[in-house]
Amino acid sequence: LAWEARASAYDHGAGQNNRFRISYDAVNKRRRILEEIDAFTPGREFYEYLELGNEHKIYIINQATRHCEVREDPYFRMYEIPKNATFEGAYTIGFGLDESFEVHEWSDRIAAGRLTWIGGFTARSCVPVSEVIFKTNITNSVTNHFYDITGGISDPNIFIVPTACSQL
Repeated sequence: LAWEARASAYDHGAGQNNRFRISYDAVNKRRRILEEIDAFTPGREFYEYLELGNEHKIYIINQATRHCEVREDPYFRMYEIPKNATFEGAYTIGFGLDESFEVHEWSDRIAAGRLTWIGGFTARSCVPVSEVIFKTNITNSVTNHFYDITGGISDPNIFIVPTACSQL
């Protein structure tokens, strides 16, 4: 499964919202996140993140300077319903038959235990719509929303390590 989308991430602890474009290739364990430059946050630096799960690396590239940092990343988080996930329910987004779709919500909750992740996926294609990742509690969590989702990768070259990073 490969797809591209726009997304927003709200960090509940910091009170910050960040918008980005994401390209995701599940088969090859690759993800590219490109932060959207926002004129309302002057002085902030914006980054591109290239995660190559099979290589266990993440490349962090400053969009303005093209300076690159490489980090080891042993854990590539897939956008999928985890094995042994708990079905939390279903709901419809939109209005009417032609303007709506069904979402199934899943979590990593075991019985009445504490959960660390809950995510909503389209019922037909199992594409993520939203997720909440709990670090310790709701005030220390991140909520991601995915929208403008399209199937496939428009430019496979985005997964090529940039020249600024290849010498590291």
